[in-house]
Amino acid sequence: MDTSHTPQALEPSTGEMVIDAPPALPLHTPTGPLARLLPLVLVVAVLGMIAVYVTSGAAASRGPAATMFPVMMAMSAIGTVAYSLKGNGRAQQIHRDRCEYLRYLDGIDAVAGETGRAQWLGLHAEHPDPGQLWTLAGSERMWRRRPGGPDFCVVRIGVGERSLSPRLVTATTDPGHDADPVTVSALAQLVRRRSTVADAPVTLNLCGLAHVTLGGAAGTVRALLRAVVCQLATAHNPRHLRIAAVIDGGTVAHWEWLKWLGHHAVTDSSGEISALRLHTLAELPPAAPTVHTVVIVDSDSAAVPTPGPGVTLLVVAGPGADATDCDLHLDLDSDVVHCDGAPVRPDQMSQEQALTCARRLARFRAADTADDSAWPALMGIEDPGRIHPRSVWFSSEPQRFLRVPVGRCADGTALHLDLKEAAHGGMGPHGLCVGATGSGKSEFLRTLVLGLITTHSPEELNLVLVDFKGGATFLGLNTVNHVSALITNLAQEAPLVTRMADALAGEITRRQELLRAAGNLANIAEYRRRTDLPALPALLIVVDEFSELLQQHPDFAELFLAIGRLGRSLGIHLLMASQRLDEGRLRGLESHLSYRVCLKTFSPSESRSVLGVADAYELPNTPGAAYLRTPSGEVIRFQTAFASAECPTREQPVSSELGAVQPRLFTGFATATDRRIAAPATTTVLHQVVNRLTGHGTPAHQVWLPPLPRAVPLSDVLLSDHETLTVAVGLVDCPFEQRRDRLMLALGAANGNVAIVGGPQSGKSTAVKTLVVALAATHHPRDVAIYGLDFGGGALSALRALPHVGAVAGHADTDLVRRTVAELHALVGAREARFTALGVGSIAEYRARRRAGEFDDPFGDVFLVIDGWSTFRGEYESLESSITALAVQGLSLGVHVVLTASRWAEFRPALKDQLGPASSYVWVIRRNRRWTENAPGSWLRAHRGWV
Repeated sequence: MDTSHTPQALEPSTGEMVIDAPPALPLHTPTGPLARLLPLVLVVAVLGMIAVYVTSGAAASRGPAATMFPVMMAMSAIGTVAYSLKGNGRAQQIHRDRCEYLRYLDGIDAVAGETGRAQWLGLHAEHPDPGQLWTLAGSERMWRRRPGGPDFCVVRIGVGERSLSPRLVTATTDPGHDADPVTVSALAQLVRRRSTVADAPVTLNLCGLAHVTLGGAAGTVRALLRAVVCQLATAHNPRHLRIAAVIDGGTVAHWEWLKWLGHHAVTDSSGEISALRLHTLAELPPAAPTVHTVVIVDSDSAAVPTPGPGVTLLVVAGPGADATDCDLHLDLDSDVVHCDGAPVRPDQMSQEQALTCARRLARFRAADTADDSAWPALMGIEDPGRIHPRSVWFSSEPQRFLRVPVGRCADGTALHLDLKEAAHGGMGPHGLCVGATGSGKSEFLRTLVLGLITTHSPEELNLVLVDFKGGATFLGLNTVNHVSALITNLAQEAPLVTRMADALAGEITRRQELLRAAGNLANIAEYRRRTDLPALPALLIVVDEFSELLQQHPDFAELFLAIGRLGRSLGIHLLMASQRLDEGRLRGLESHLSYRVCLKTFSPSESRSVLGVADAYELPNTPGAAYLRTPSGEVIRFQTAFASAECPTREQPVSSELGAVQPRLFTGFATATDRRIAAPATTTVLHQVVNRLTGHGTPAHQVWLPPLPRAVPLSDVLLSDHETLTVAVGLVDCPFEQRRDRLMLALGAANGNVAIVGGPQSGKSTAVKTLVVALAATHHPRDVAIYGLDFGGGALSALRALPHVGAVAGHADTDLVRRTVAELHALVGAREARFTALGVGSIAEYRARRRAGEFDDPFGDVFLVIDGWSTFRGEYESLESSITALAVQGLSLGVHVVLTASRWAEFRPALKDQLGPASSYVWVIRRNRRWTENAPGSWLRAHRGWV
């Protein structure tokens, strides 16, 4: 049955509903006796004057108009008296304020009543009556509570009064004014009537309680515990909650119904619950962070120890039980449970109701529902070991491009991280991930990368994975064709950091050149719309521990900033991850980090730096608990999927005979696993998926090439097709251009003389031997002749066996040294005379005519190799001028000089001019032999090489 996750009805949010204060009474102005008698005196005087006026006949003698005067006097007197009797309108003001405030309270009463009814309905929906629990089996509400959620292990113990949420708060009154007592009384009655919700479920959070005792009549206590256990079993997946019972012979009948619950069965091979004993309870190994164990103790003969982490004891105790050593004591009498002093009517569940609920739940297994942390379920993959790449790569769906699920939200829905830019409906292109040690940061990165390579082909997405230290984060991912570079352990190799900077900068340049060559296109989106162009995949660069990288190499921030500015148009996405965040080192990059993932942090300030709030610091210690802040500022709580989970291997049964289905035994002990069907887990989900994807798709363009090896076999670089006197002697490293070239020496032109300069043990002799062997391997002895003067460590003596080598002289061969130099001088003189006599214009012409058979010259090009120039000059100072003359005159006549020295200053200016950049090759080799240093010369100005 489908038990997919649905949004949960959580308890009402907390807050306050502020009620205006009652109106103050108007100020009362006191009057004296004279002021109160004055209106009466005035009335009597007016009436007397009117009587005198009428009886005297004056009114009759003056006509009808004269009678208006006494009438007006009478009306004035009556008005004055009336105004005085009404007290200047104070009573009317009080009446108006009172009526207005009472109408206001009627509105508050209606709102509070509606809020209370909604809260009552919400609480009963989330914590239904125990008698209704059996109806939830198989519904959308079964097993939906998850570790880390606000309702995990929250159980109802009965009904009683609950505070209204939001609670009613009265605004403060002015102490200098008296309030109307009528409205004060009405307000007090309203607050008293509406501050609580009657007959609402009262709950306990068992995760925060290790030891709970329930005192009272045993039947009442067991009936409440049956209701609690059925709630737990209905709302929690057996993967996340285990239920055990410690009972004796006298109470076993009350708990026999537990055998139907999957939470009570032992499904692990260790049999932790099956081996449960009270005296060893505290010694049990801690459960997984996402598993909680509830143990019911209904035994009079056992002492209860302190439970370990992740365990809650619910102990049945008699009336008047000792409550000093427990976290919470619930005292039950006949119809009331006292929880923190408040009376609650306890839930009661009969054994028949509990058995009905348990048997309804027995139809379902933990495998029937998706595990929050299961990566295959999140991705919709049934068997990671059997996926086919072309069936999961969806290149034809643009809306799913760079969009991948990474975990589940609190309501159970999948959380997708969309790396596309906001203009295309995504959250990217660049983001930040911060999480403390043990928070699950590395697992989040692995889950993200695995999801991307599972849903995208190498033609759509390439990856550059960088781990500044260690390298375990991306271990095993380098075999898929998506990976352009896997760079690890940079903290121990400073030159690698510079190399990585060159490689990433070179990739930016390469993509810019591709857009320019395609017609000055504005961005990669226009490039992808051109079907006539080769694929240009998006590139995701994931840098783990970037904070330490920037701490040791602060200039690297400029490269990250360049990627932040240009990556949007070039299809380059950057995700920077670290345990801590030092915003001062980002140097403006934070404005480019549009989405942010924050797992548990070391401090509230770090959480605020990433999310803007301190919520990540309050996350539980469960690995993978995290928040995502979207570009719009929304903060979403989620649980990262677990891609490194072990995945059991499938084995075929030994026998193919059909047999009866094996029932699940009602036992408290672990049952043996059928070895024919299941075998212990030997691999992880990540490794299975990577193995299935390896070898599929077009290999990614290699952004990163590893450093040059310490030794390059000469046979790997020699070319069979080459020009005369052009030889390959090593590799040239071009990290910016993302390639390696052969180090070619063209000795037949103006660069025919060679100087090799390097410190002691830097490889000078190895370099000169390589040059000699390369010439011998690619040229006939008739075309190349070599003479060596070995004043180094005797390295040239190994070359005597070559047919190209005429002689090798050392320290002790004085005559041979002098004769060799003299013979070469004679050769230069004779060849110069021949050139004049035969009209040869250049050495190139001479070589061509000699190959054609016009000249019968036993010597071709001749190389004089001196290993250890400083020593040779010290012992044969008189020959220095001869060597200089050979370097000056011999090159145009086919005679070359190859010298090695420890320092460039060892060459005098006359000789140095013949070994300069315009006329020769100069190799400068650093002492540690890892890299060659930049120095004057042809190739070392722009590249690093290795001979």
